[in-house]
Amino acid sequence: MVKGNDLDNLISEKQIEPRIKSIETKHGDIYDCVNIYEQPSLKHPSLKDHTIEMRPSNKVRDILAKIHSKKLPPGFRYAKIELDEECPQGTIPILRVTHNDIPGNVSNLNKPQFSTLQSNGGLEFAGLLTKTTPDKRYHSTVTNIDVYNPKVGPGQYSSASVAVEAGDGPNFNQIQVGWIVNPDLYGDTRTHWFMQWTVRCFNLNCGGFVQTNTQVPIGGAIDKVSKYSTYDQVVLRFGLLQDTSKVGGKWLVVYNDNIDPIGYWPATEFKELVEGADTLKWGGYVFTQPGDNTYPPMGSGHFDDGVYERTCFMNQIEYTDSNFSLQSPTDVQIIMSEPYLVGDNSYKGDTQGYSFCFGGAP
Repeated sequence: MVKGNDLDNLISEKQIEPRIKSIETKHGDIYDCVNIYEQPSLKHPSLKDHTIEMRPSNKVRDILAKIHSKKLPPGFRYAKIELDEECPQGTIPILRVTHNDIPGNVSNLNKPQFSTLQSNGGLEFAGLLTKTTPDKRYHSTVTNIDVYNPKVGPGQYSSASVAVEAGDGPNFNQIQVGWIVNPDLYGDTRTHWFMQWTVRCFNLNCGGFVQTNTQVPIGGAIDKVSKYSTYDQVVLRFGLLQDTSKVGGKWLVVYNDNIDPIGYWPATEFKELVEGADTLKWGGYVFTQPGDNTYPPMGSGHFDDGVYERTCFMNQIEYTDSNFSLQSPTDVQIIMSEPYLVGDNSYKGDTQGYSFCFGGAP
């Protein structure tokens, strides 16, 4: 087994075959384990000759240790987003994209993994955001997100996510990570985890994100979700952490209680987020196409204020600002529009931490 500096040397020398293993899920999705330097993002001109940074700094690892010291409340469990098998060291799982013009049903590493979405239409949000304060910057945020599988129609999606934002207008930068049900994006009605950044970059349909995790496929499906009106809740703990150990720190995606990030965006990918986020956002989104007067449910599709086994929620919400100590929100703005509501937002002790519930149905 290759370990430590030997792994870094192996990766830096790019000596790994482009595809050395394939993993098929029970749903028929095929993931190819490919050379980490053959991942689609590195074909983008902005990442030409980029040297992959496999391990976060000690500062980030210390923050992760504090985050992971917080156990889930009784009856809660993490959603599984890893493949059943791990790709060999130095490779990462990439979804096999099939097209009629590609012989042999092989991986197309030069084509985006998923199609982009319409940027217009009806988009509704219900959740919390920090009040923007001049000169105040945030360098991380983390939360547990209750996972559901709301029913959506063609041209619609329903999601729940945590986001970091900075700037406005043409200079607006955003990173979102969470779960989503979107048939147009994935070709099914399952719940998937997702990333989105800038305007319409979902998962791997834009260059910029550098994947380092050997077992978590970008945008993979989540098999088991929370059930309405039960105490057996399934959550995803997602965090966005900026590693400021170097000038212009990169943004990492971390999940559940895993110490190894899924990957990161290099500092070169953002202008406004380089110095940190000026706004943090937590909540749910629903989207429908222009001219469609119907909207999908958000979260569990129900809103019973404070009843967490019936209403989608986020808990153990924390962030770091310039002092890099984990804090709970103290001054937030509530955004909602009928019939998508927000409630019960407060700090509730060490077990739940800062939490709130959100969602509803049209």
